[in-house]
Amino acid sequence: VFVTGAVVMIFELVGSRIIGPYVGTSTYAWTSLIGVILASLSAGYYFGGRLADKRPDVKPLFYIILLSALGIAYCAFLKDIISLAISLISVPIEIKSILITLVLFAPASFLLGMVSPYAVRLKMIEVEKAGRTVGNLYAISTAGSIAGTFLAGFYIIPNVGSTNTLYILSAVLVV
Repeated sequence: VFVTGAVVMIFELVGSRIIGPYVGTSTYAWTSLIGVILASLSAGYYFGGRLADKRPDVKPLFYIILLSALGIAYCAFLKDIISLAISLISVPIEIKSILITLVLFAPASFLLGMVSPYAVRLKMIEVEKAGRTVGNLYAISTAGSIAGTFLAGFYIIPNVGSTNTLYILSAVLVV
């Protein structure tokens, strides 16, 4: 959960650089990016929790993380084609921002959202310690998000670029 927390934040920060050339970096772009990623994570939490209760095994979690990696790779490969196509549609910039973000960032964000509830379910041994288990996992995830934010903003993105950062995120999830 530390790694997925970091990946989500890095993915979001890179997202601003991916959509920026097509819709700018205005409040509309950031609102779309944050809103779509949060909505996707939320849906992932919901469905991930249900799937974890039905199939409490590490193997489905492995596939969810692998699909997340593929979702980020998909974003890296198709970002320019999809962004350009959507940017040419005759709709307001707010709609363009939402559409680009939905198509590029929602799939991987949804899958990444499934990881935390799955990890909680797999770590849950005693109901009496449920609060402690959930608290620990979310603290670890948040620590990963903080680390990912600073690592991406101060080192990874400036030194390797946005597209290479997406490839790195994908590779980290596969590993």
